[in-house]
Amino acid sequence: MNHSAAVPSPDGDRRAVVISGIVTTRLHLAPVRAEDLEELFTLHSDPRAFAEDTTAPLTQLAQMRQVLAQWSSTWERDGLGYFTVRARAAAEPDARCESPRGGPQGADGGAEELPAGLLGVVGITALRADDSELLSAYWRLDPGVTGRGVASEAMRAVLTDPHCGPGGREVIAVTASRNLASRTLAARLGFRPAAAARPVPGGRVGDVLLVRPAS
Repeated sequence: MNHSAAVPSPDGDRRAVVISGIVTTRLHLAPVRAEDLEELFTLHSDPRAFAEDTTAPLTQLAQMRQVLAQWSSTWERDGLGYFTVRARAAAEPDARCESPRGGPQGADGGAEELPAGLLGVVGITALRADDSELLSAYWRLDPGVTGRGVASEAMRAVLTDPHCGPGGREVIAVTASRNLASRTLAARLGFRPAAAARPVPGGRVGDVLLVRPAS
């Protein structure tokens, strides 16, 4: 899958390319769009997806619509953003920005079969505060596919992609200190606990800051 052309941005940088998607061994990642609203709300209103989180699940579709509008604007502004994660179609060709590392394989040597529909959301966005910019990673997975390497495969693809990845810059992740699964995933992706003196964005009690160093 190739990236489609776009009018270059004023800064001549990321927004000159429109990301049409990333394909990995098992997954197809696509930038979030309005048509994803219902599925995104189903995921973000599921208490199981927030079981170890310091934030609460959404309760109204209007909340998800507002969040989705913000997510869409980050793509337009920065050329970075969140992707929906779905199972890759059997006949889908490799992407130009395919993940360099595959996911778990099935018993027959092919890609492990995953259910249809939305499997999760992953991505990177820019946080701006005090005249500085931080790249922040996000992932949230359908509880039905936890433990199957989906989040790891999807986030690794984003972090290593030449067009929508961090481009060698530092990336942070904020998660609940009690969320062992999220912290374990972050460690696999190269994130480490930040220095104790470094503040945690958002300032929520119980959250910890993890950092993936610039390369």
